[in-house]
Amino acid sequence: MIPIRQTTSPTPLTINWPRETPPAAKRGGFESYAERVDGEKIRQRSPSFGEYYSHPLLFWRSQTPIEQQHIIDGFSFELSKVVREWIRERVVDQLAHIDLQLAQAVGKNLGIELTDEQRSITPPPDVNGLKKDPTLSLYAIPSGDVKGRVVAVLLNDRPVAKELLALLKTLKAHGVHAKLLYSRMGKVKADDGSELPVAGTFAGSPSLTVDAVIVPGGDLQSLSNNGDFHYYLLEAYKHLKPILLAGDARQCKAPLQIASQGEEGVVETDAIDSQALDELITLMAVHRVWSRSAKIAAIPA
Repeated sequence: MIPIRQTTSPTPLTINWPRETPPAAKRGGFESYAERVDGEKIRQRSPSFGEYYSHPLLFWRSQTPIEQQHIIDGFSFELSKVVREWIRERVVDQLAHIDLQLAQAVGKNLGIELTDEQRSITPPPDVNGLKKDPTLSLYAIPSGDVKGRVVAVLLNDRPVAKELLALLKTLKAHGVHAKLLYSRMGKVKADDGSELPVAGTFAGSPSLTVDAVIVPGGDLQSLSNNGDFHYYLLEAYKHLKPILLAGDARQCKAPLQIASQGEEGVVETDAIDSQALDELITLMAVHRVWSRSAKIAAIPA
């Protein structure tokens, strides 16, 4: 397949490929048959086009409880930006035609009380007798595959080269992309004198763009007063990302309010080894640390 970087045609980047094959007797492209068609032209749709809510209900029912809460939060967040109250009310009314629980949850966040008429709306019919389908959910059927995921490695002034090399090899073997981040661009010198190229900064490559975070050991004192570093970790923690803390990096537990005995989703180790990385990979396969959900409301990130 030819990679496409430009959607216009003709395009100099791909020598105008791919393009349509012109009609021909042999090895030609498709050509419409010039057939005469007679009939009355009307503007009318099938009655099935008049039913808008069955498929959204099927989608809603098929989500896991965590995904349903994300949908509620998403509607609440976006509609809170709508200036006109009557528009917010109309959207909540549309949600009431899909699912009463969804409409009530969003309405509560927007300060909108459902009417008795809305509470008595008859739910839409099932789609071909199907009430839910787990294939419509991202998490109902765990894949367990981490290939293509991205892990941020937050470097300090003197990271341990041996650990980083083992870390990069293991992640690459699983098809995971490692992104070396630092407080500035350029290169960072490891403890053995080797230089590590920096792929991005703490501020310029936020944790929203990665699936997990690793803080290797080394000179963590150099990051003690770096606000971007601490915010990066806090934001990753709030968004339920798996975190690995090695060596002195375990002192980062305090700002995250993690108990001394630790908690699920935060891997602690004296030095980065295969056992710690396997534990992190296992956490990444689940995508998020859902057991942390109850804590995030109190985290200011």
